[in-house]
Amino acid sequence: MDFNEAVTRVREGDIPVQSIGVMKEKPLHAILKWWLDDNPAHHEIPLPCGKVADIFDGTTITEVQTGHFSPLRKKLEVLLPDYPVTVVHPVVRRKYLTWIDPETGETTSPRKSPRLGTFTDGGQQLIYILPLLGHPNLTVRLVLIDAEEQRLADGWGNGGKRGSHRAMLLPLSVEDTLDLTGPADYAALIPAALPATFTAADFGKAAKQQGRNLNGTLKVLLDRGVLARVGKEGNAWIYERMSNEWTFACGEVRRDFAALPQNSQ
Repeated sequence: MDFNEAVTRVREGDIPVQSIGVMKEKPLHAILKWWLDDNPAHHEIPLPCGKVADIFDGTTITEVQTGHFSPLRKKLEVLLPDYPVTVVHPVVRRKYLTWIDPETGETTSPRKSPRLGTFTDGGQQLIYILPLLGHPNLTVRLVLIDAEEQRLADGWGNGGKRGSHRAMLLPLSVEDTLDLTGPADYAALIPAALPATFTAADFGKAAKQQGRNLNGTLKVLLDRGVLARVGKEGNAWIYERMSNEWTFACGEVRRDFAALPQNSQ
C-alpha cells in the first residue's frame, strides 16, 4: 500500500478499529504494518510456536517494533530458528510538535524541531537484541520518517510542558530505509562527519547521543566489527573505523545460533 494511503486510512478509521483495540495497536504501528503489507489476511497471524506475527505471508515474518526492543528478544529467539524475520523500526528524522490542552482539547500549530534524526538513532535499541545480530534469518530494517508528535500539556511549568506525556506519534512520510544484515551494513550508523579515529565523546557530539544510548550504539558497532578500539587518550578509548575488507574477513562475531530454542511445527 502507498504510505500516504496507509496514513489516510488509519487516521480516518478505515483500518478495522477492532484489530487496533484488541492488539493495543497505535496508529504508527498500524500505518507501518499496512504500508508493508496491505493484505489483512497476513496480519496478526498465530503461529504453531505460540507467538503471533505482526505480518506473516506464509514464508517470512515481519515484526513492526515502534518502541523498546527489550521485549522483542525472547520472541525472536523462538522465531528465528524456523522463519526469516524482518524487524522494522521507525526512526524520526524531522519532528513537528503539537501541544494539546488536556482540558479544552485545543491544539497549537505544529512547530518543527530543529534536530534532524538519522539512522544512527536506531542503533541504540539494537543493544537489546545484540546476541541475535548476525543470525542468518534476521534483518533489521530502519525506516526514517517525518512525524507529528502530539503532546498533552499535562505537566508543570512552561505551560504544562515539563513532565508532559506524549499522546500520539503520527508519521507523515517515509524518507529512507536501511536494511541491516551483514556487518558492513552497520557502517551506515557511523556519523559521516567523524574522522578516521575518534573518542566516544566525539561520536556522541556528532550523533547527538549521550549516556546509555551512546554506550549502546558504540557497543553494537564494536560487536558488528565496523569499529575497533585502537588505544586511549587519557581515560578515553580511541575508536577507529574498520574497512569493508576487514569487516567481511574478520568482523562477523561467531555465535552458537543452534543453541536457540527450536520450534515444533
